[in-house]
Amino acid sequence: MIKKMKFAFAPFLLLLTLGACSGNEEPAPAETSEEATAETAPAESSLELPAQEDVVVIVDGEEILGNVYNSVARQLETTLASQGHSTSDGTGEMVKEQALSVLVGNKVILNDAEEKGYQADEETVKERLEDLKGQFESEEAMNEALEQTGFTLDDMEMQLREQLVYEKYVAEEIKPAEVTSEEVQEAYDGFVETSEEEVPALEEMEPNLRQSLEQEKTQNAVFTRIEELKESAEVEVKI
Repeated sequence: MIKKMKFAFAPFLLLLTLGACSGNEEPAPAETSEEATAETAPAESSLELPAQEDVVVIVDGEEILGNVYNSVARQLETTLASQGHSTSDGTGEMVKEQALSVLVGNKVILNDAEEKGYQADEETVKERLEDLKGQFESEEAMNEALEQTGFTLDDMEMQLREQLVYEKYVAEEIKPAEVTSEEVQEAYDGFVETSEEEVPALEEMEPNLRQSLEQEKTQNAVFTRIEELKESAEVEVKI
């Protein structure tokens, strides 16, 4: 059984899809651990995708359209491909379920952030928008990529703004448990057992192991918050 994918920081998946279309060899700075999956997208999706203008899900009265769903679904498809799976082997329904979960989860978090007064810093939005533009060799190439994904530059700016709000919310509102030395040791022992090559000493690997465990705990805490928020949210799936 394929383990369900978790994308705790996923309002940016469609930005990653756009970046994958840039053709620029110089990668953008990594914003999340999931961005590594954006390096190579499937040449042709085998997913059953809705029309870009179709409503796929309504969350608390707000419609989410097919273009957003399609970008997230394709990115999840890319992740599966990187794990040696394809949507032709019966995983298409799982991709659909996960894409909807990502969209609903993002929306309830962003709605809660809005209610609590979180806002994006406009200067940072501008900087990140310029970084995104810089991934393309020309404005024409960027416009072609936008057309392929069904988004406008205004859509990208909105996504960047939501990304910043999401990051602020997680930093302030999500308080995962601290990583213990015992957990680091357990992770190291597991790595030693499964590695086919010589493993560096624990002292050398500890910073990376601790960071990975911290990210995992934050991710799990985000999902717990999402489930709490979904209990009071009105969600209507249309596909």
